[in-house]
Amino acid sequence: MPDHIAPFSVWYDLGGLSDGGAELTLSPTAAEKAAISRWLGVEALDELKATVRLSRVRNDEYAYAANFSADVVQACVVTLEPVPSHLTGEFQRLFKVMPRSAGGHNRKGAALPVANEELSSLEDDEPELIEGTSIDLAAPLLEEVSLALDPYPRAPGVVFEGPKEEKSPADSPFAVLELLKTQGAQKGAPGTAKKRS
Repeated sequence: MPDHIAPFSVWYDLGGLSDGGAELTLSPTAAEKAAISRWLGVEALDELKATVRLSRVRNDEYAYAANFSADVVQACVVTLEPVPSHLTGEFQRLFKVMPRSAGGHNRKGAALPVANEELSSLEDDEPELIEGTSIDLAAPLLEEVSLALDPYPRAPGVVFEGPKEEKSPADSPFAVLELLKTQGAQKGAPGTAKKRS
């Protein structure tokens, strides 16, 4: 990426998350999409929309589940023609607030709105430690969109052909046979010696 400055941020305070969780829609403005496209290194980002679901897993531990769709335009690696593509994806994250002094509220055992299979897969992952309860909801989204990009976009029908290596005649297995054939023709065909009169 060109730089480490986030082109799009949506901050959320997990400390205010209810036991029922929350669902948010992320949709950058035209100016933000232009900044994201530069950050991604693509020709254009025509559309980007994501739905993020947040829930409390256990005390100071939160689940982040999201799905997204994006319309991007990349440059063909062969012809530099614009190559439009539609990207979709689903992903999950687990965040844990770093331990703080005693006195905080405890919500262990709270009801969780996410599916059981999602929880079991999340529990297998190491949570990402965060300082405080505020997280940037857009940061994981941008990371996943960048991973979904085609690293070698090609325009329809374009085939990459590497430089052809020119072989010298001596490299050919038939070169020796051709040489012998030529030499034989110059000396005359075998078995054609003149008879003595």
